[in-house]
Amino acid sequence: MCYVIITSASLVWFLCSLVADMLFAVALVTPRWLVGPAQGTDSTSSPHRQSSVGIYTRCKVMQEGGFQCGRFDLDGLATDSSVYPSEWKAAMFFVTLGFSILSVTVLLTLITCCRQSACGKSIHNMTACAQVVAGICMMLGLFLHPMGWRANRIQRLCGMDAEPFYPADCSIGVSFYCGIIGLLLTFTAAGISLKAESSNMRTRVRRRVEAGSKLVCIP
Repeated sequence: MCYVIITSASLVWFLCSLVADMLFAVALVTPRWLVGPAQGTDSTSSPHRQSSVGIYTRCKVMQEGGFQCGRFDLDGLATDSSVYPSEWKAAMFFVTLGFSILSVTVLLTLITCCRQSACGKSIHNMTACAQVVAGICMMLGLFLHPMGWRANRIQRLCGMDAEPFYPADCSIGVSFYCGIIGLLLTFTAAGISLKAESSNMRTRVRRRVEAGSKLVCIP
């Protein structure tokens, strides 16, 4: 029989996973991991016009006053390490892997509303394990990116004093914080999955299913 079970725990689990996945996406594609110092003293200048860099993208204030954003991994992971630091290539791999895994788990959180197990294994437990792996991947990405701050690209942006885990004149950008918040939410979601599984197995839920209800909503 086809039925759908929605509990407050499963809803929170889904929303937490979805928000974490969106934050991973923001961290991956936006060039705001490091933000360079403000240029000039024009009171009308916007912080959005500061030079910045992400995992594989950058924005640059041009000398003639223009502003340009784009990718610098022109050959992907095969890009020369003087242009695309090896540490950032590794960060790109792990963040992309974590984002891909977490995206799959978001779909799995929806599947658990209709199906509790697959091949004799709890879908909740398998999804929680996958979310832990996704979180570890993002953690590695957040650790590897600062290791590449000695690169010439960063020293031109932040000053010659820039070194691993010390951005010199630069500041940590919103993309980096999105990665951190997404990481915390991912581990939180993995923990909530245990509560979601137990709430789906409560006596009240089983009684509603046995009574023939196709949609079971339990707070």
